[in-house]
Amino acid sequence: MSEGLPIAFALFVAALAQALVIGRWRNAIAKGNAQHAEGMEQPPPTTVIIPARDEEVAIAGVLQDMHRQAYPKELVQVLVVDDGSTDRTSSIAQGMRAAWPQLEVLDNRGSGKKAAITTGVDAAEHDIIVLTDADTAFGKERLQAIAQAMRADRLDMLILPVLTKGDGLLGALQASEQAALLGMAMGSALSGAPTMAYGANLAFTRAVFRDVGGFGGDRFASGDDLFLLRRMQAHGKRIGALLNREALVTTDATSTWGAFFAQRLRWAGKMRGAIGAMSFFGALALGLPWVLLYVTLRFDLVSSMGQNGLYQLLLLASTWLLWLLPPLGHALCAMCNKRSVFNPECCRTFSL
Repeated sequence: MSEGLPIAFALFVAALAQALVIGRWRNAIAKGNAQHAEGMEQPPPTTVIIPARDEEVAIAGVLQDMHRQAYPKELVQVLVVDDGSTDRTSSIAQGMRAAWPQLEVLDNRGSGKKAAITTGVDAAEHDIIVLTDADTAFGKERLQAIAQAMRADRLDMLILPVLTKGDGLLGALQASEQAALLGMAMGSALSGAPTMAYGANLAFTRAVFRDVGGFGGDRFASGDDLFLLRRMQAHGKRIGALLNREALVTTDATSTWGAFFAQRLRWAGKMRGAIGAMSFFGALALGLPWVLLYVTLRFDLVSSMGQNGLYQLLLLASTWLLWLLPPLGHALCAMCNKRSVFNPECCRTFSL
């Protein structure tokens, strides 16, 4: 038997497994999007924590988006936790307090984002906590959508959507990458086996944060979202996901290749703590197209004739088809959906 045939078969099996998992996620997302939270008679009080470090360019924008929320202002405590900024981040936030009594600016009691979140949780007056990065933007219905989902499903943690916006090749690359990660995050969560969360947009309860020990004992400086998710899972907490435009936050793509690779190095650092079958699947999914491309380029039909070369060719072609169908479907969905971030009916046309 040709040595290439077992390799081609193994790649086909891997692509088939990936397609089946993505299909499961797709169905979970479609089902989740079909559910609508009921309106609330009385919105629950909520604390928003915004860790910030050297964000003088962005901090006013995120606070303006928060101030515009269609939510009773007396029920929303907003805590900006300054993580040792060397610019005007703190003074800009302080300047908005005169007309906004519910806004507070705190100094981080430690160093880093995990310490900033913990500082905010300790100062929180309300049980529902919403995390927001200082460089994000969002619509006025965001808090309403989050509070509805948290209360309706009695959740301990709610995974929320994040999308990246950018221009040029680098921006498009990051936007596509984030869209794929969002599909993985939401699909896995709505399937009942969440694999990742976004610290830029995340909700949980203060009581449960304390019950699982917060970030106490974490060995890594980054990964506040992932490690908190793992702790919630380990303690059997109720975790949900909300995929709709109202709950979405957007963030700008990095503008240089250096920042792009530095960001991915940070992500790789926190993924060291993401042990589990789904983490292995994620690594497999990332490596599959490159291995497939290498094997395809090395394949020679003429020299393989008489050695199951035709079978190898069919397996490689089938593997490429299995790998390409989900991305092509997402591309068609995006073309159909130019004016709307999430449109389940539109995307369902392309079996997404």
